[in-house]
This record gives sequence, structure tokens and C-alpha cells, in this order.
Amino acid sequence: MSTPEQRVDWDAVEQSPEFKELVAARRRFVLPATIFFLAWYLGFILLAGYAPDFMTESVYQGLTVGYCLALTQFLMVFTLGYMYLRRADKVYDPLAAKVVAMATKRGAVPPPSPAGPTGPTGPAEPEALR
Repeated sequence: MSTPEQRVDWDAVEQSPEFKELVAARRRFVLPATIFFLAWYLGFILLAGYAPDFMTESVYQGLTVGYCLALTQFLMVFTLGYMYLRRADKVYDPLAAKVVAMATKRGAVPPPSPAGPTGPTGPAEPEALR
């Protein structure tokens, strides 16, 4: 995180290999997990619409295949959420810590001079940056 004494060059952070590694690692999990969940959900909807006889088959005393598949949607949400949280603790958080360390160490820009925009440190910053 940025302290009042320094500002971070976010463009440099975005171009850094550490940040790109973090984004790629998250994408490798989130994209397939999202596609899998949406396919699972779409499959359930298609079965409900086009295979009503199959969905109304009894599994156990009034519990139908449709109810079982509907309950698996909740199970999928919890499972994927748990998998993401585990991966975040083990993979994403350490990568994010590397990005923060790099940003505060290498990408820091000195604060503006307390003497004002035309102080002893040089000319005023461009109008667009104020």
C-alpha cells in the first residue's frame, strides 16, 4: 500500500512481471472454473427443459433427479469458493505481496515538494497531473 510519503507508479506496476504473473495465475483458475460452472448450470437448465421425464424420476421417496441436480448447484458454489480461497492463500496472496513490495520499493515516485510546485526540486508538474 502507498503511504502519504510516496506515490506508486501504477503504469510501471501493471507492466511488471510480478503483476502479470499474478493476473495470469488468477486467470488460469477463474476462467476454467467459471466456464465449468456455467456449463453445469446450463446443462441443468437444458435437462429441465428438454428431459422432463428424466428430471421427474424418483431417486428416493419423492426426491427427484431434478432436485438432486438443483442441490448440486449449491454444492458447486461452495466447492469452487473453497477451492478459490485455498488457492488465494497459497498462490495469489504471496504473489500479491510480491507486487506490493515491488511497487513500494521500485515504483515509488517521490512526493511533491512542500515548498510548492515551483520549489527547489525543479519545475512545476504539468497541468494535467495536478
